[in-house]
Amino acid sequence: MSLLPESTVPSAPLLRQERTSVIDFGELTPQYHAPMHYPTEVDLYEPLLDVRNVPQHRHAGQKSTRVETDVPLACGYFNIWRPLYDRRVPVAQRLARFFTGSAALQKDGRVVTPEATWDNRISYSSADDDYYENGHALPVIKGWNHGMLTTKGIFRKVEHDWMMTYLAPTNDRDDTQPLAVWRFNYSASRRVIEQFHAVLSFTIFDESAAIEWCIRPLSHRSFRKIPIRILSLEEAACFPEIAANERKPADNDHVLEKRARIIERYRGQILVYRSSGDNFNDYVVHTVPALATDLSEYVVNDFGFELAVSCVRASSGSTAWQKVQIARQSLHHPVSGRIREGEDAMSRCGLDFRIKLCDEIVVAAAPPLLTSALTANNSGACLRMDDASGDFTIYIQDPENTVGSLQPPIRAHEQVLRAGSDYFAALLGSDMSESASKQVVLNDMPYGPVRTAIYYLYVDKVANEDSMDVNDWVVLMSVASRLSILRLHQLCQARILDDIVQETYCLSSDAPTSKASSICQDPAVFPDMETVESLRSVAIDTGAYDLIRALNRLVTYYTIDICENRIRNESADQRSGTLLHNNDFVPPHVRDVHDFLSAVGGPHFNHLPGAHFGHGPVHHPEFFPNAPDHEEDGGIIAHLHGNWRLTNVHQNHADPPAPQPGPVPHAHHQPTNMHLPHPESGDDSESE
Repeated sequence: MSLLPESTVPSAPLLRQERTSVIDFGELTPQYHAPMHYPTEVDLYEPLLDVRNVPQHRHAGQKSTRVETDVPLACGYFNIWRPLYDRRVPVAQRLARFFTGSAALQKDGRVVTPEATWDNRISYSSADDDYYENGHALPVIKGWNHGMLTTKGIFRKVEHDWMMTYLAPTNDRDDTQPLAVWRFNYSASRRVIEQFHAVLSFTIFDESAAIEWCIRPLSHRSFRKIPIRILSLEEAACFPEIAANERKPADNDHVLEKRARIIERYRGQILVYRSSGDNFNDYVVHTVPALATDLSEYVVNDFGFELAVSCVRASSGSTAWQKVQIARQSLHHPVSGRIREGEDAMSRCGLDFRIKLCDEIVVAAAPPLLTSALTANNSGACLRMDDASGDFTIYIQDPENTVGSLQPPIRAHEQVLRAGSDYFAALLGSDMSESASKQVVLNDMPYGPVRTAIYYLYVDKVANEDSMDVNDWVVLMSVASRLSILRLHQLCQARILDDIVQETYCLSSDAPTSKASSICQDPAVFPDMETVESLRSVAIDTGAYDLIRALNRLVTYYTIDICENRIRNESADQRSGTLLHNNDFVPPHVRDVHDFLSAVGGPHFNHLPGAHFGHGPVHHPEFFPNAPDHEEDGGIIAHLHGNWRLTNVHQNHADPPAPQPGPVPHAHHQPTNMHLPHPESGDDSESE
């Protein structure tokens, strides 16, 4: 039985079942689609080769050439195989001529996207049948099903008479409920999801038809249904996006303010409205055009998620399959050829996924009071620790100190201590004797870390940071917790997590120094559970709850990353009718397989049969100690990108899929068990 309330449990059988583990795909078998040839699909982010002639040396017989390669590293993966890139990664130089409008900026001869709210964005246009990334109007994926993890009973319909196109259920005679699933995983960037907004447009033309959107964080085992809210006539009048002939006249007084209040009231719900219909349909429900639903509450502080949609055909009629339409779009308004419009072109897309990422542990900015306190003297120069002008003395009783003369008291400034430490602010603002005597004795605290903490308040950095190990950071975190120095406490948590991640993953030496672009490669060593449990215990004692959540994610996503990397790197020989079993995902040093599987949450993993992979495997040395060098299977570029990206060069793929024919086979009735809620008020006589 699912632990979710009944109102949030999906109705589709394939989405309703609870997974046995976080690496169990259930019956949603992933489907692999090989990349197509240019210009059908475009690799926006390609390795940049910089060839330079080295000056001839005095004793050299000839000039030498130096080749530097700048390889863009993915911040995550879309549907397991497709890499995702941060919008700040420059576009390939050969594509610069396609981005001449306001959507891109030329910087040092390279195309970069302006700063925006979203770190990654995937948009689908049914008019073009293309997927676009980060607002660039060049397709990165061609074909609606090529951009899905799996799909059942869905096809793309083109109405040449009405000049409309959309995704709709097929008219198969079996009882399979149509559905489609998308999967996002940003664990490669070691950044969690802070915000997720999505445009999920659909139209329903019959009361017996229904649609259901569900979402599942990758660390959870169950899908959760996303509520759908039908706006009343008064509420729909506050949305200028809705055509004037499909809503009541709006009251011009505070319309946008009312609209904002409605969106906030129904946060996390898909907003739809009933239109007046036409001569063909009495019941028509549309989503609010181009309105993004805030789904952050479902996936916040997680690395990835799966988003699914399932449909129920109408109960009667020869066009019962056509009564549910996803991403309905006019053929007169495609994205292609509109590259000068930049972000506005993406607003035409019927499906639009926008993700904002943040660091697992965010270190807050320095408080303004501390910045002003450091310069609060007559000369205007910054204050320094142990300066003669210090007006507060800190004595430390270190239990491990045997020679007190080597640990002199610390001279500090009262305004700096007040602004940077909640402990000293409460102490100096009280009637205690320490406040009057301007001195305090700290018992049972290590002298070095305390001095480092006070020094951090003055210079905003930790002394000898490069030489500190995990134990040093743990002790400093305990001191920061006792002295209530929030920023230092957060910094210690971040550094502890970085050390554990470096032990668990093989970090790329070519990764940028910016945290926003730091990339992790394949998992290497399963996290030491004794170390993890010890850190959890210390984190509980010191109130480091961000570190606790990060450690839980590390253990959970290790198995997920192993699973996805094995699927991406599987060779043609390994997919000849054999399935991957759970033993393939158990680290070599874990002796008891059953204990490991119970720790990660279950014993099953269903692999995809008949997948189509690149021309050679990329073996990981931890799991394949006798694997050949990377030069034998595509070189370092293949190792970084994954061999499937070399398929454009080494394999002859089939042509792009032909458009679906016009009419589908004769309708077959299917019962329905999903219904949209009725509006609070409104006209019930409406048509298409």
